Amino acid sequence: MLKQLRLFGLLALVTVWISGCATYGKGVQQGLDLTQKGQYKEAAASLEKALDPKGADRLLYFTELGVVYHLAGDYVKSNQLLETAERLAEDLYTKRVSDMLTAAMSNPRQGTYRGNDYERVFINYYKALNYFMISLQTDEPRAKQKALEGARIESRRIDMLLAAMENDKGSYQEQADKEKSMFSKLLKIFNALSGEIIDKDKLVYRNDAYGNYMAGIIYEQNREWDDARVAYQKAAKLYEEGYREQYGLDAGITEQAWFDCIRMMQKSGGWENEWPRLSQKKLSSAKRADLANFNKNGHLVVIEHVGMMPQREEMNLYLRADASTQEFVIYPVLTGSVQEQLDQRFWFFTLYADKSILGLLGSASDGKLAQAMMEFGNIKRQSIGPLWSIVEGMGLIKALEGGMRVTVPYYRVPSMLATKGSTLTVDGQQHKLLSSESLANLAVQQQLLNASSEIQEAMAREALKNLTAYKASSVGGQAGALLGFVGKIAANATSAAETRNWLLLPREIKITRIPLEPGQHAVRLTSEVLPGQFDAEETTVDIKAGEMKVWKVRTFGAADKSKKQKPVGL
Repeated sequence: MLKQLRLFGLLALVTVWISGCATYGKGVQQGLDLTQKGQYKEAAASLEKALDPKGADRLLYFTELGVVYHLAGDYVKSNQLLETAERLAEDLYTKRVSDMLTAAMSNPRQGTYRGNDYERVFINYYKALNYFMISLQTDEPRAKQKALEGARIESRRIDMLLAAMENDKGSYQEQADKEKSMFSKLLKIFNALSGEIIDKDKLVYRNDAYGNYMAGIIYEQNREWDDARVAYQKAAKLYEEGYREQYGLDAGITEQAWFDCIRMMQKSGGWENEWPRLSQKKLSSAKRADLANFNKNGHLVVIEHVGMMPQREEMNLYLRADASTQEFVIYPVLTGSVQEQLDQRFWFFTLYADKSILGLLGSASDGKLAQAMMEFGNIKRQSIGPLWSIVEGMGLIKALEGGMRVTVPYYRVPSMLATKGSTLTVDGQQHKLLSSESLANLAVQQQLLNASSEIQEAMAREALKNLTAYKASSVGGQAGALLGFVGKIAANATSAAETRNWLLLPREIKITRIPLEPGQHAVRLTSEVLPGQFDAEETTVDIKAGEMKVWKVRTFGAADKSKKQKPVGL
């Protein structure tokens, strides 16, 4: 075992020297840093250099640049880029065989990045937001109406995407009904006994409550009160039925969505009997009191996009074949700082490590209890059983002598932590912003869902490459030995995990809606993006009776030097 680990260590060192182990995030880091500083022209140039509009990362080329131009206030250019991104995402939604073969023989980074479901939704979200901002910044009636219609169309597209997802994956209500069944309860019991600690059904991205809430804002700005009511009601139900809990959002966001739904009932008329009963059921006494004059006065909506998406890192695993037990054995190879190693150990334990009570009892009956206790949480064993002879006949057992490097993606633990509070101070009164969307939690949960299939694909991919190297060595003599050794190094050097994702998306979105008397008001937004990292922005807003103004802010943290968009409205 010690000899095998030493050989693997030598291969790993050569691997690092050859491949450099660069992740997607490291490749675009300069562009991300420049964006945080508000140097958008330089950020765009850096990202254009790092990403190829015709290469495997072409979808990310258009999405990342789309956000840069959005932040720069060039909403037309942003939408041109995102329009291309939308067409690409749709075209790439069905995986091509050629990409699968390329990834099988090298690594997932060589295949074309297709995007996740939530990234497809947020392409249309940003397009809608661009149109919305254009409408708010023009006084020409026809241009305003055209832009609002563009935002409305994008909202409809989001709705269609989400409806298709819900139809495919089931709604939150269907999931709740499923959990009440006796069979589901029994499954949970036996999953616990087998060491499974993740209920994957609860991690599925089924719909998007915030996407519906934003659609409500757009419809309200377009004075389409009933469409706004429907959108706010959808958002409220989704938050209530499980979306808020799944992504760790503020409890108050559900009440806020119901509040806005009821406001639209008041505005559109015809709901005089229904909205008082709904307000009694869904709103606190304070919120019910706000209903009296909210639509008569003006109000300010603040939408804060906080931070950037966490970057996926690579975790190295060591796989060997244990002939004595006819098992494949996997260990994590911890690298980096002490904190990074703790993060890797946490991720391995959560997703892959043997945690089965039955496994411990089996080891005790075989007289291996002490070994099992030492390995608990630090190792994954997979029995091959009757397939061992087949695997051996393929030459795979011989090919795995000295071990094999397998890489899988993971998120560091700090990336799973929510941002701190954001407070809006208006005329000396403080109002808390509500967490309405956590894209960071959404991304981490998507990674948790994909973990099992990704490690299986990674092991199969690396086994194929190592087997090819072993076959090359079978020609015999020094030439064969050299070919086998070089092939082994190349196999380990090309091992890489899928670390790509749309990084300029915000990690979290917060909102608040404050009623204001007509006139000018001093506004200050203070945010603690990360522990000890504060950002503050001040402005003055001029409110008219019955007017909704929107202030959209992008907050990056201490390094943020960007100019925030000023409050705008009808």
